[in-house]
Amino acid sequence: MTKTIFFQIHWFLGISAGLVLALMGITGASMSFEDEINEALSPRLYAPGRSASPDLSPDRIIARVQADHPGYYVSRLDWEAAPERTHSVRLVAVKGRDRLQGQVDRTTGRWLGEPAGAGFFHLMDELHRWLALPGGGNGIGRQITAFSAISLIFFALSGLYLRWPRQALDWRAWLVLDLRKTGRNLWRALHVVIGTWVLLFYLLSALTGLWWSYDWYRQGVTYAMTGKPAGEERPREKKKDGPAPQRPAIDPSWTQFQQLTGDRYGWVRITQPAPSQQVKAITFEARPAEARHLRQTDRYSYDPETSVLKKRDLYDRRPLGVIITQSMYELHRGAFFGLPGRIVMLLTSLTMPLFTITGYLLYLSRRRRKREAKALEASIPMPTGASEILIAYASQTGTAEILARNAALALAQGGVRTQVLSIAKLTPALLATTQRLLLVASTYGEGEPPDMARGFASRILGGETLDLTHLHYGILALGDREYVDFCAFGYRLDQWLRTAGATASFPLIAMDHGDQAADLLWHAALHDLGAADAKRGQTAIPFTNWTLVARRTLNPASTSLPAFHLQFEATTDAGGDWEAGDIVEVQPCNAPARVDALLAAQARAQDGELIDLAASLRDHLASAILPEPGTPISTEALRALRPLPVREYSAASITADGTLDLVVRQVHGEDERLGIGSGWLTAYLPVGSTTRLRVRPNPGFRIDAGHAACPLILIGNGTGIAGLRAHLRAQAHAGHKGHWLLFGERSRRHESFFDDELSAWMQDGTLSRLDRAFSRDDDCGRYVQDLLSNQGDMLSDWIDRGATILVCGSLEGMAQGVHDVLVNSLGEATLENLAEEGRYRRDVY
Repeated sequence: MTKTIFFQIHWFLGISAGLVLALMGITGASMSFEDEINEALSPRLYAPGRSASPDLSPDRIIARVQADHPGYYVSRLDWEAAPERTHSVRLVAVKGRDRLQGQVDRTTGRWLGEPAGAGFFHLMDELHRWLALPGGGNGIGRQITAFSAISLIFFALSGLYLRWPRQALDWRAWLVLDLRKTGRNLWRALHVVIGTWVLLFYLLSALTGLWWSYDWYRQGVTYAMTGKPAGEERPREKKKDGPAPQRPAIDPSWTQFQQLTGDRYGWVRITQPAPSQQVKAITFEARPAEARHLRQTDRYSYDPETSVLKKRDLYDRRPLGVIITQSMYELHRGAFFGLPGRIVMLLTSLTMPLFTITGYLLYLSRRRRKREAKALEASIPMPTGASEILIAYASQTGTAEILARNAALALAQGGVRTQVLSIAKLTPALLATTQRLLLVASTYGEGEPPDMARGFASRILGGETLDLTHLHYGILALGDREYVDFCAFGYRLDQWLRTAGATASFPLIAMDHGDQAADLLWHAALHDLGAADAKRGQTAIPFTNWTLVARRTLNPASTSLPAFHLQFEATTDAGGDWEAGDIVEVQPCNAPARVDALLAAQARAQDGELIDLAASLRDHLASAILPEPGTPISTEALRALRPLPVREYSAASITADGTLDLVVRQVHGEDERLGIGSGWLTAYLPVGSTTRLRVRPNPGFRIDAGHAACPLILIGNGTGIAGLRAHLRAQAHAGHKGHWLLFGERSRRHESFFDDELSAWMQDGTLSRLDRAFSRDDDCGRYVQDLLSNQGDMLSDWIDRGATILVCGSLEGMAQGVHDVLVNSLGEATLENLAEEGRYRRDVY
């Protein structure tokens, strides 16, 4: 919850204050080298060359300038020690707030004017400080920029919190920018990585910028740094009515100052109060030529009557807090740290628009993807009365639901009203009023119905026979031909409907993964029911290229089969968002050595005639089901080889992590060769290379919105940690705490997968309980289902509190064992109700 709140505030402030901060960044950058730019534009104004005439004294220069500008007084004179340079003077109106600043000739006191860039930098200053809005420093513009500065502080700190990487001690995770990314992934990388680079500088800019925004802030910082209220050292005197006091001469004190310091200083500032104020001291702010920044000055104060030195305040002897408060401007522009600081602050200021642009792009992309995610359901017209066709799905991993909704959209585009619902919501009353029914049903495990259909199977299929003679139906049954009970639940539904007197609109279509013939039959059936010809409503997620950026062994030195943690990054914007519980489909490839061996054998068999075709065949053979070694095959047959089947894995991360993570264990066939998917991902695919995959929504293992803030009971084993880890990362990201993880593996020493993360979640409360079983350890010797067997009371208590049970891992052994324990503890009816409510979900294989 905390992260969600911070994220919402982060993007809200981004779209409101982002443009102002971008403008402040550009204008601030333009003023980083204002003095140098002005001098480059008007070199003769600043350094006309050495004159043969002697310099005028400060009093004579001030008198000449004030005589040339009636109604103004010189508030400060910046004296340059170099004889070839002019002096700088600031004039302030005696009445009003007008100011003039320019250069004067050191030998005549003649006003030389402003530099060529003065007007531009004056505009930049007003834009930077108050957006050049009416009212100046007292108007609304100052409040807007102040709010934006506060927002910048929040951006820096909340951005750090939101992007905190999983490997916090790995500097690469913080600072390395991968420019191979494109689209949304590149925008996010630019936003978070460069944001980390500039974070400290933005905090410095914002914290120092507030110095000029709020008096209370300046007072507070000054008191915190010096122990004194702001202005205590030099209190301002109120203007008095009556004749102005006579100004004391500066020259006698100037002579004493020059005799005392000689040529130690290259620049001296002489300040004067308003004519109506009494001069209590004549002060010289002196800066050495080698000073690091403009405020690195020593202060000399002289008695205006006697020209005796009253106080010498040297920069090097001031407390750090005093130095900081007196150098706030130099800190703000980075000059406090010398030329490198100014350059860095210039560059960081120039990057400010980058965060506004990438922030807006990410925001718009997020909005667009949310719309796309709901496009299928939103495109289906809502029925105004009884639906012409009712479409029910029984899905475990989401495929059946997607196909059902695709069918609804295709039919809707043909003008047919439809309604889509879960098979769990099919009741005898609803079936009695339905004329046409389509069922898209998966078979799970050894001929079992999906979890969401268990209640329907026991109540309806196993109940009294219904009279459905009025009903016309069609069934798309999904399954895996590797199992003996291929599409068993679909055939069971078909038999039940026939027994109830329903009429089949078309023969049952049994579809294996990637079965193109069955796919054509399904779409032909939809067409006969009224689906549009050209627009079948398909919203299949395309396979895209993803780069393997990291792969590490989770159980090194273990005698068990090695398990790997893999991390992928999308190479295009098509990577998209995914949620905890979703499934990653990978298009695997064969071992390159096996492809080379096949091509070499074919070339030998055909006396080298295949060599010219090797390059074109190689790409095809890399992803095709290859014949066994030694099997004679023609070139035409090689080209006709069927593609390798897609392999599915549970996503082990969430979109906010920045990478798509998998946990894959190597498996071996009877011939000792690595499995198709695990071999490709763990052995043959080099780190830094790409493979084609896609993330498929899996509603059957997602958390329903209504249960998002409820506790989770997460149960799994082996590589099932992947799906459970994604859910825990989603909960931690949302700030939801108090979950229970039960996990089993072989040995504590080698198979304590993601132990650091689990320990961290125990410490921060994301997990309130962690139970682990290690079946091969002498001091444990139990399986994960054994952890549940004596927890019946606690399990019931968690369920009463609204907990959702998530099971991820092996179907054989673990999943069935856990299910049996849950039935014994909670009762089969309760478990079926939990499944229908979306509170008992499984991703098992």
